[in-house]
Amino acid sequence: MLDTKTLTVTEAADALHVSRGLVLRLIAEERLVAYKIGSGRGHYRIPLPALEAYIKSCRTIPEEAS
Repeated sequence: MLDTKTLTVTEAADALHVSRGLVLRLIAEERLVAYKIGSGRGHYRIPLPALEAYIKSCRTIPEEAS
């Protein structure tokens, strides 16, 4: 994981064009993988591959066969 690019909640929200609140809800519902860094409220970090996997899971149009 240390060599995997991670995003903050704000960066993930910007990439998805949604609110920070929606990203936090996706994390709480375990629909988006994130790691909590620090104690107390802490800060979430979303691995880029997890964000890409979430986007793929939202696909409504099937990928064309190669």
